[in-house]
Amino acid sequence: MAYDTEDARWAAWETRDRAADGAFYVAVRTTGVYCVASCAGRPLRKNVEFHDSRESARAAGFRACLRCKPDREAA
Repeated sequence: MAYDTEDARWAAWETRDRAADGAFYVAVRTTGVYCVASCAGRPLRKNVEFHDSRESARAAGFRACLRCKPDREAA
């Protein structure tokens, strides 16, 4: 499945789709962390932004989630 739209990415995030891990990253504005799609955290949609890479999320000022550890995922 392609995760090229925000709706597709949100659907993968809501269902904790492990197949989406590494395809995009979810950054949470209120906590300042970024996660993989299968992370157990569930922020409000209004607090979420999507990034194509870990580097993009870090450049935007987010740090890796301590729960899902997206910095350990294969790129």
